[in-house]
Amino acid sequence: MSKSPNIVYVFADEWRAQATGYNGDENCETPVLDRLASESINVTHAVAGCPVCSPYRASLLTGQYPLTHGVYIVDAELNPDCLSIARAFNDGGYDTAYIGKWHLYGSPDGDYGRRDDFIPRRKQMGFSYWKGYECTHEYYDSYYYFNEDPTPRKWEGYDAFAQSRDAAKYIEDHAEKPFFMMLSWGPPHFPLDTAPEEYRQRYENRNISLRPNVPPELREKATAELRGYYAHIAALDDCLAIILDALDSAGLAENTIVVFTSDHGDMFQSQGLGTKLLPWDESIRVPFLVRWPQLHGDAGRALSIPLDAPDIMPTLLGLCDMPVPATVEGRDWSAFLRGECKPDGSEAALLLVPAEFGELRKNGLKAYRGLRTLRYTYVETTDGPWLLYDNKNDPYQMNNQIEDPQYAELQMELAARLRDRLTELGDDFLEGHVYLDRDGLTHFTSVNIPCERTWEDPWKA
Repeated sequence: MSKSPNIVYVFADEWRAQATGYNGDENCETPVLDRLASESINVTHAVAGCPVCSPYRASLLTGQYPLTHGVYIVDAELNPDCLSIARAFNDGGYDTAYIGKWHLYGSPDGDYGRRDDFIPRRKQMGFSYWKGYECTHEYYDSYYYFNEDPTPRKWEGYDAFAQSRDAAKYIEDHAEKPFFMMLSWGPPHFPLDTAPEEYRQRYENRNISLRPNVPPELREKATAELRGYYAHIAALDDCLAIILDALDSAGLAENTIVVFTSDHGDMFQSQGLGTKLLPWDESIRVPFLVRWPQLHGDAGRALSIPLDAPDIMPTLLGLCDMPVPATVEGRDWSAFLRGECKPDGSEAALLLVPAEFGELRKNGLKAYRGLRTLRYTYVETTDGPWLLYDNKNDPYQMNNQIEDPQYAELQMELAARLRDRLTELGDDFLEGHVYLDRDGLTHFTSVNIPCERTWEDPWKA
């Protein structure tokens, strides 16, 4: 190839894999995304192994697992001296840019105290063009800081549109030199009633098709939530068009790697649970599309690999024939995307939530480790085996096989594989409070949320 490929990495917040038209969700109005999928490599089993905002973003930027980079709860700060994905691409001669939600500066007070603060240049992790803001979900009252300027500036209107237009302008202005740009949208993360009016009207009285694993008593609540969720998604689909049109107009589409994905999913009352951080597919599985016409042409194809957040940095570097730093723990899947290797079914993503906070605390659930293979989900807590699903025969995960003697041999095999993965990482799988005590995080609000109830499997006979 005559020129190193550009990379445009677009990721939403809380957009689960199931909520896409190309995956068969009849609630979705996503013609732009569906067209992109038809032209892309669809990584069908991509996951967020620690499915919550800050830990995902830290793994994305470092290629490391949460206990290594240290961001395993929301609002912990990422070490600003890490060898970030931006610094790796800078070293390779790329211009680098980040636009949108950041959520890596952290709030050492433990109570969200720095979410509105200016983020010093050194803590922008090496991006040469940076228009970020720590964390807000006020999509019509949304701000950013630009590089070293400590003056907050407001995005016009619904922020995802303004951010996408800024990304399009960046593409237009950087057509001569390879660039790596990340665009981080806040929606469709709640609040769910704040999509632009025209999109909310589409779903105001619309029938919503629910997943079978939403218990009957929660179906009305899930329907109301999902009306707003899909309205945000419809708006983001139009935002995506702004980016793709900019690449076409600049003549860059052929040799630009476009990635569309999300930081994690959301339960929306599946399994009787509210949001994220949980090991079920609604929470962990994310869309992951890779379009690079110069590599694979205009036709899309499916690729069943369990790509996780720590894998993204090495995989993108591998696609660009750039060295992967020794600090990276994730797997380079670039040979699979190039078609040089094929999955054999033994591949597995590591599910890893080291300490209890947020949704786990609310529901009386423990921190966990587990594996998501192409077929099975296996999860343990420090109390022992917890979940085992055969996702081929039970796609909505309504039959936990952890005590079924017919699955005993499989359970032993998966448990052994999990032990091997944890040993490779030096993960001793201790009680969550041990890590919080060690790292001085016990004062964080999210780890002190009171238990509201003890979750029970709604499908257990």
